Amino acid sequence: MIRLPDRISSDWTGWLVVLFLANLLIKALPLFRGIMIHPDAPVYLWAAQSLEQGNIPEAIKAYPMLFYPLLVMGVHKLGLDWLAAGRAVSVAASCLALLPFWGLARRFSPGWPCLVICLVFILLPEYNNIAFAAIRDPLYICLALFAVYAAVRFAEARELQWLAIVLVAAVSLPLLRVEGIVLSLVICVWCIISLVRGFTVAGRLWALAAMAGFLTLLFLFFSLSATGRNLLRLDEALFILQKLRTTPPAVTFYLTKLDELARNNVASGYGNNFWQVIERNWPWIYGIGMLRMLENNLSWLFLLLGLFGVKAVTRIAGSGFLLPAVFAANILVILANYLYSGAMEGRIMLFPAVLWLFFAGAALPVVVGYLAAKSGIGPARIKYALIMPFGLLLTLPFAYKTVSMDFNIHIPVLREACLWARDQVLHHDKDWRVMVNMRTMAWFLERRDAEQIAPDNKRMVLTLLDPDKKPEKSTMIVLLLSRRNKEDMVLMENLVELQPVFSRVFTDPEDEKNVVVALWQKKEGETPPL
Repeated sequence: MIRLPDRISSDWTGWLVVLFLANLLIKALPLFRGIMIHPDAPVYLWAAQSLEQGNIPEAIKAYPMLFYPLLVMGVHKLGLDWLAAGRAVSVAASCLALLPFWGLARRFSPGWPCLVICLVFILLPEYNNIAFAAIRDPLYICLALFAVYAAVRFAEARELQWLAIVLVAAVSLPLLRVEGIVLSLVICVWCIISLVRGFTVAGRLWALAAMAGFLTLLFLFFSLSATGRNLLRLDEALFILQKLRTTPPAVTFYLTKLDELARNNVASGYGNNFWQVIERNWPWIYGIGMLRMLENNLSWLFLLLGLFGVKAVTRIAGSGFLLPAVFAANILVILANYLYSGAMEGRIMLFPAVLWLFFAGAALPVVVGYLAAKSGIGPARIKYALIMPFGLLLTLPFAYKTVSMDFNIHIPVLREACLWARDQVLHHDKDWRVMVNMRTMAWFLERRDAEQIAPDNKRMVLTLLDPDKKPEKSTMIVLLLSRRNKEDMVLMENLVELQPVFSRVFTDPEDEKNVVVALWQKKEGETPPL
């Protein structure tokens, strides 16, 4: 392995400070660009608000896993507003995540590869797209990395302080994501094996019995109440396990459609057509979908490097098989959820992508050594002829994507429209039926009871606001429409012409894409505001 004891190597202690400051700048920079609230943030902030009021049932109703909302509530008490508190927790977690990543990288990818994959970790576009957002994902990645790092340190030295960190992280992870349950189990089992390895046979049996009893009591404690089950998502996990016995509904739906296409859209007698091939190989289709999402977080080059690095990682004494076990457990849980939900966001694959960086880093010395041997470059020139150019080749694409990232959730006219509707119309009374087609609107309207209209069902508004109907309740509808979509523009024209419905259209001269329409209709016998 090529290791250079100078400032291009991780052996220079100043690198961690430099990387931490660079990470802080990159993670916090979007906050100075006027980025709007993340679409998923309101549920966590509503839960935090309910916790502050002492209304636990309402907090669970907003979002059942209360660990992240609890932290947001604590930061809010320091004087920050709710959104700033949520973002502060996420930015802090995103920055602190570098510390366990650095520690793991120095063990699985020592030397200059540690710097390369740490830079990639800092520059990951998908990570930087959510690192500042008031959502749970940055905190989950941070705690998951700390859990893996503590498990590695415990396997190396068997020091009890690292086991304590593992147990704290193992309790916290299921409170953030469903896959955290499996991750905690894998890490705990790994630590138990490391702990009892040095015991006698009788000692191992007693230790395993004591731990099994403790885990059973802990499980029973949380399962006794609905709140405990919601905190650990036990009911959801059991529901998923029960569903594994049946074909996923989403798969059944698509297979039925594919069978109809195979029979009706090709000439009779021609087998193995396009639709039949997909129908017969649907598990591979989902696998390809996960692979593409993993590639979208990294790149094909890093995926290929990781394949060559798995063997090198497993050879590391004491903790070599921990990373593959954690990676495989995460992938299996994500795949099960993918099959039964029928869809998945790219950020769900972010933590497996972060783990894959360690495999890729382990392969870098082998690749550079091979290139040096084939090109005849001497040791004195390897740093400048191969290591630095290769490192730039791997990191610059991520730097470009991060710098040029377009935050699609930044829609100033949406906030303007919602604040106007809240202050000028809704403030007259609270007895309104509020409907929106984006969850962010509910936050700005301060109406967590707002009903959400599906993206493909916007035309239902015409039926709801039928002038011939006498509404039983005053109705406020706020719609985000696209100026580039002809159907949206036709819908907007039809809406503003409705009588006796009142409407206002909000546009931004600098925004060529978005338009917001606010419509309201008072129930019969009441004078409409404005």
